[in-house]
Amino acid sequence: MERFQVGFRFLPTEEELVSSYLKSKELGYVDNCVIPELEDFYAWDPWDLPRLYQRISNIPSDGLDWYFFCPSPYLAQGRDRIKRQTRSGKWKITCQKDDIKTRDTKALIGTKRILVFKKGRAKTGWVMHEYHLNPKLLDGYSSTFQIPYILCRLKRKPGESLEISPSFEGGSCATDDTPVASQHEDTDQESSFQETVESLPQFQALGNHLPSYSSYRSFDPQPLVYDSGQDNDFW
Repeated sequence: MERFQVGFRFLPTEEELVSSYLKSKELGYVDNCVIPELEDFYAWDPWDLPRLYQRISNIPSDGLDWYFFCPSPYLAQGRDRIKRQTRSGKWKITCQKDDIKTRDTKALIGTKRILVFKKGRAKTGWVMHEYHLNPKLLDGYSSTFQIPYILCRLKRKPGESLEISPSFEGGSCATDDTPVASQHEDTDQESSFQETVESLPQFQALGNHLPSYSSYRSFDPQPLVYDSGQDNDFW
């Protein structure tokens, strides 16, 4: 028997990703959260991440989208401009930012940056959406760069191959420019992909039931809580 009904998809809106999942993660309320956390997300080539996702996530992917929480590389590197370098290439920002606002009140709750993965000068079919929470929604934060977590949505264009890359043979794709301070410090750099995967925490089986989202502690924005979003450049 299949674990999930045919046609089951995890397709939250951008407002839901920011106001519910990302804000809950920042506040520590992550019970039954279906989005996995990957500490060294920016160290991996994008084609390596789908197999990791299968290992650490509770829900299947449609083969085109994968969601991850990752510690903020801005905190790790201690600066506003960061490098997103892997063994095979780097992530390149394609736009400054897009505002994420609530549908009803148009309150500013976060921003999105769109990046494309490049090998040398050539663009690939791998795209990433970086979601950042508006720091005004949290106590004690004045800048986006101080917030501990980012939500990343990895996207594969249909024409891009999902075949295993040779980078699997080298384990994590960390380099000297990798934005995370520690990349598998206790693992030899030439360890296999399988050894790295086995070190990751196993996800908890959902059994015959999905998480109860009626009891999920989300934090939907309220009209009187947030600013209007006008003239609100928190970058």
